[in-house]
Amino acid sequence: MNEPKKEWPWHIGGALLGLVVVFAFITGHPVGTSTTYERAAGHILEFFSPEYVAGTIHYFKAAPPVADWQVMFVIGLVISGLIARYLVVRNKGEDIPGMWAAGFGKNKTKRYLQTFAGGFLLVFGSRLAGGCTSGLFISGGSQLAIAALVFAGAMFASGIITAKLLYRGRDI
Repeated sequence: MNEPKKEWPWHIGGALLGLVVVFAFITGHPVGTSTTYERAAGHILEFFSPEYVAGTIHYFKAAPPVADWQVMFVIGLVISGLIARYLVVRNKGEDIPGMWAAGFGKNKTKRYLQTFAGGFLLVFGSRLAGGCTSGLFISGGSQLAIAALVFAGAMFASGIITAKLLYRGRDI
């Protein structure tokens, strides 16, 4: 029996992403996810202190804590990732990739905590800057916005430098 493919060809993934972007613009909702963090934080804080959320000058007034299309989009991203992981690929894969283990050890808890911390910092920083990387890169890039193209170049350059530093110059 053939082994299932672990990833889709780049051109199919790119075409599907293009269709998502076209659909997003037709419906008036450019692709972006970091505002969902703001809204989730607002929902949690609203439970403990509704007067704080109502009185916050900017943060929650710019994106009030409501469950809108972005929240559903993020939930859909998580669900589709789980479907792809467990139904399409049909195997669990490796918990700790060899390259990671060589550089940082085989401790799963350490890896998951570092992954969570990195993701949290990314979302927090993008909200602090007033936007998100996926919104700028995907939505802005599809419009050939100069800011998006400059950001894309900086993102890839910093990613290469960070990978080289983290993996101590090994071929990656």
